[in-house]
Amino acid sequence: MANPSQPGSASPGREWLARLGALLFGLAALLASAVLHKFFGLPTAVAILIQYASVMAAVWGLNGFLFRQLPLTFPIALPLFSLAIFGVLFFIGYFATEVVGPFAGDAATRLIGFVHLADLMFYLFALMTVGGAAGCAFSTNIIYSAWSLLFAFMGVAGLYVFLGADFPAVAQVLIYVGGILVLILFAIMLTKQIGGDPHLTNTHLALPAGGVLALLTIGMLAYMAVMAPWKLAPSVSYQPSAQPLGVAFLTEYLLPFEVASVILLAALVGAVVIARKEIKETSDEAG
Repeated sequence: MANPSQPGSASPGREWLARLGALLFGLAALLASAVLHKFFGLPTAVAILIQYASVMAAVWGLNGFLFRQLPLTFPIALPLFSLAIFGVLFFIGYFATEVVGPFAGDAATRLIGFVHLADLMFYLFALMTVGGAAGCAFSTNIIYSAWSLLFAFMGVAGLYVFLGADFPAVAQVLIYVGGILVLILFAIMLTKQIGGDPHLTNTHLALPAGGVLALLTIGMLAYMAVMAPWKLAPSVSYQPSAQPLGVAFLTEYLLPFEVASVILLAALVGAVVIARKEIKETSDEAG
C-alpha cells in the first residue's frame, strides 16, 4: 500500500494541493505572527511557538517540491528538521534586526548628512551620462547602442539643468532625444544592411589601443580635476534663459541665426537630391 505522506502516492493531485496549501499557510502564519508581535504586543513565547509551527508546516509543504529525497516523517524527523530550519531563520532575523538594521540606519543617516541631495542628483546624472556613452560605444548590438545613447542624452540634459541652462536642457530633450535619436532608431530598423544583422558594430577597431587611450584620457581628466585650483563662487539664483536667448536670436544675432537656417535647408535639399538620384539609378539598373 502506498504511503499518502510520500510523493507519488495514489492521489498525487490532492497531495500536491495539500502540500501547496501547507506551504502558503505556513508562510502567511509566519508573517502574521511577526506583525502581531511587532505592532500588537503578542507575547514572545506565543510568537515563537506560532513561528515554529509555521516553519514546520512550510517544511512539510516543501517536502513535496524541494526536499523530496529527505525522509521527513512525523513525529521525529520533521520536527527536528523544522527546528534546525527555525534556528537558522531566527539567527538570521535577529542578526538583521538587531545588528545590521541599526548599523545600516546609522550609515544611511551619516551618508545623507554628508551628501546633499543636489550633489547626489548631480552624481546620478553624471553616472547616467557616462554609463550611456560607454554602452553606446562598447555594446555589441547596434540597437542596444542606440538605446544607450538615450540615457547619455538624458544625462546631459540633467547636467544642463544643474548649470542653470534651462533652454539647452529642453532643446537637448526635444531635438536630440525626440528627433535625432528617433531618426537613428528608424534608420536602424528600416535599413536593410543593418536590419539583416543587428550585431554589426565597430569591432574592427583595435581594442587594446582604445583601452590605452581611454586610460590616458581618464587619468588626464582625473589629474586636472584634482590638481586644478578650483575657485568656489557664491551660489547664485538661476534665472530662466529662454527669454534672453530668444531676444538675442531675433535682435543682435539675427543674421547668423538666419544663415544657419539657410545652411540647414540647403543640407536637407541636398540630401533629397542625392536620395532621388540613387533611387533613379537603382530603378534604371533594375529595368
